[in-house]
Amino acid sequence: MQDSIAPWSGLYRHQQYLFSGALNILRGGSMKRLFKIVLGTVGAVILLLVVAAIVLPLVYDTEDLKQAIATQLNKQTGRELRIDGDLDFSVFPWLAVEVNDLSISNAPGFGEQPFASIETARMGVALMPLFKKQLVADEVVLTGLRLDLAVNADGLSNWDDLAAGASTKAPAVDSADPFASRQIAGLNIRDAQIEFQDQQAGSHYRISGFSMQTGALGIAAPVPVELSMALEDLAAGSRMDISLSAVTVLDLKLESYTFNDLELEIQEGDGQAISLQAPHAQANLAAQTFSMDAFTAQLSGLQVEGGLKASNILDAPAFSGTLRVAEFSPAKLMQAMAMEAPVTADPSVLQSARLSTVFDGNSSQLALSDFELDLDQSRITGMLNIRNFDQPGILFDLDIDSIDIDRYLEPAADESAETTDVAIPQDELQDLDIQGTLRVAALRLADLDLTDAVIGLTVVDKKLQLNPLTAGFYGGTYSGNIALDASLPKPRITLDEKVESIDFQRLVADLVDNESISGTAFGHIKVRGRGHSSSEVLGTLKGNLGLTLDEGALEGINVWYEIRRALAKYKGLPAPEEEENRTVFARMKLAGKVENGVLTTRELIGELPFLTVQGNGTIDLGQLKLDLGLVAAVRNVPELVQDPLAADLKGRSVPFRVSGALDKPKISVDWEELLKGEAKDRLLKELGLGASSKDAAGGDPADSDDDDLEKTAISLLDGFLRSKEEEKDEDSDDDG
Repeated sequence: MQDSIAPWSGLYRHQQYLFSGALNILRGGSMKRLFKIVLGTVGAVILLLVVAAIVLPLVYDTEDLKQAIATQLNKQTGRELRIDGDLDFSVFPWLAVEVNDLSISNAPGFGEQPFASIETARMGVALMPLFKKQLVADEVVLTGLRLDLAVNADGLSNWDDLAAGASTKAPAVDSADPFASRQIAGLNIRDAQIEFQDQQAGSHYRISGFSMQTGALGIAAPVPVELSMALEDLAAGSRMDISLSAVTVLDLKLESYTFNDLELEIQEGDGQAISLQAPHAQANLAAQTFSMDAFTAQLSGLQVEGGLKASNILDAPAFSGTLRVAEFSPAKLMQAMAMEAPVTADPSVLQSARLSTVFDGNSSQLALSDFELDLDQSRITGMLNIRNFDQPGILFDLDIDSIDIDRYLEPAADESAETTDVAIPQDELQDLDIQGTLRVAALRLADLDLTDAVIGLTVVDKKLQLNPLTAGFYGGTYSGNIALDASLPKPRITLDEKVESIDFQRLVADLVDNESISGTAFGHIKVRGRGHSSSEVLGTLKGNLGLTLDEGALEGINVWYEIRRALAKYKGLPAPEEEENRTVFARMKLAGKVENGVLTTRELIGELPFLTVQGNGTIDLGQLKLDLGLVAAVRNVPELVQDPLAADLKGRSVPFRVSGALDKPKISVDWEELLKGEAKDRLLKELGLGASSKDAAGGDPADSDDDDLEKTAISLLDGFLRSKEEEKDEDSDDDG
């Protein structure tokens, strides 16, 4: 599932850069003061042009005017004003003024480059309306505006001195002013550039190629606006080209800006494009709020709609809203975003998705509630929180109706190839902080089917834990607690798992594609191991394991038939007729200790129709091999009378060995041990010893004389049989 969510990380990075980049450019120092400086600079130039267009052509010589303006600015701000170009006037039909090559010096300590400069500024006022006490201005044109904003290592900005004396209140308009009604045909800014460098924060941004054209201003009517610019993060080496058009209602006094029919286009340096349309948007810089009741957007083939509200947008932005993403292909989205799509076992996955959510967040965290994601054939709902974007902490609570995780994993290795040793994750867990619960109604994972699964996941400090871990499992239940401590030099894995009432044959069939054993299983395993790979962990497993199978069968092997066939061969009799290669049992119980990946049994019992099997041995969990020494006690049941071979075995104990591969074990009857036991019984019987003779005589089984005599006879018999066995071995060596 993680791979399937990968496209959202790319989408988030684009949005994060868009918001944080734009806001950080504007945030250096005091946001409100900076806006006032930028807007005030443009406004002051416009006001200067209006006054100059009306009055100055009639009063001042141009050179005297340049000097007077420079002197007055220096007196008010301490900054030097230079007008290196012409200062031209015209009178009819427009009173107009045009200034070329104007610049304002920087604050002390911020370099020799100008704080602001303008290549050309032009303003015209219609002459005839002036006689009617009406102010009708032509379009204000500013070309080549350059504004250099900076914050030094001590946190001081190069506009602090200009902002210190600035009034936060706009001057009231005197209704008695004969020129109270002011109109400007429009504002035309061409090729402006604003540079912002913050040495304290280590950031460096640039707005270049800024152009803006508006409709008529000051007529109490919506104003069409079009602008374009390039926004660069020079420290990160990234760039966005932005264009915007809207019909605006501007209230400069209240710092309120309304945008109707808003259209925004953003082209990123990597070729990604974002477009946004909103019927209505409003920003209030005084209240630091922004809202879009409804919007639609397109990003790399994504069709998005929703609504947005933001507060404290200049100081510490916080936002909330709704988001709906129409059906799209995650695979195609990753391709469009130059992301490498994962190679999956099923190539048809990651082809369809849709999303809706309610979001709430700020510059450091994001909360998604009412989260609904349709991914291929799965539906995921719930909540997801992300905190601290620099080193994300993830909190989730999700429900999935059904999902086949195996489809999203890498394709399985070629069956003809050697088994791949899986690396235990270690560096992959570095800096991960994840906590949550996942509930899945139907889950397929590692070729296993689970229902109503509840998975608790915690990853912190390179430690991973799955707990709680419960599920319906092959007709029964599963519960577990799995932990991985990757903070250790050699990772440690701990397993504590339990199954109850499961269909063991179905489980084994899905695990190893084999149906060699069936029954209702009850079992537990509690082990731990260390290693950097799966084989290394298997080789170090240590702990306990137990398994009980009720009412089942061993497929591919018939223990009772193999014993009878071996006996027939030993007696020189024809082999019995072949029977179904199957051993039915009422119960099998296995328990033991695991050491270095090998299970050594301390209890091994099987209840078969004619046999009770007990014994011990080892099972190599890594190699899936077993070596068990067993003894089958043949019960005296009526069915044995009809089988000469079986009748000969009734009441006896038959030793045999089961060894080889776990899915295809081999059985060998230990007739040598059987004959030893039979010879002992016969000799003791002839001597009138043993349990049967003592019972028949009515003697005390605990009688010391009989016990001593029996032990002596058994000892002599064991020595005799061992010597005969050694002679047989020597003869075999001589023959060899």
